Amino acid sequence: MANHREWEFGAHRAYFEAPDLLVMKFNGPSKMEDSKKVLEICQEVSKNGPVFVISDVSNSSIEKDSRELLVAQAKAEWFRGHVYLGTGPLQRAGAKALMLALYFTGKWTVDVDFADSEKDARDLIAKKRAQPPKK
Repeated sequence: MANHREWEFGAHRAYFEAPDLLVMKFNGPSKMEDSKKVLEICQEVSKNGPVFVISDVSNSSIEKDSRELLVAQAKAEWFRGHVYLGTGPLQRAGAKALMLALYFTGKWTVDVDFADSEKDARDLIAKKRAQPPKK
């Protein structure tokens, strides 16, 4: 895996920074083909082990079928943690409720956090990197 990779799909952009960080910036609506690309990228970058993800959703929305595809097909083993940027209180509450439901079903064991800036997200990830991975 290269130290740095970049992808552009639709109006969205993603880049991977070795050893284990995927940053995704979403602009505008995310459609089904965008969610398929997100899954493809996440699977690819996690081949050498789980990664941390920062998703900037401040200028975006996601269609219902696209969101359902991500929930159905994302694999917990791809991720060490996921930090969202640009969420309001209502989005945070909805995401937390969804994650709680997935935790209880045993389908999702990945920490999901929220940050106000990319710097805050990177600081949080640095702290989590210092902790041993969950088993």
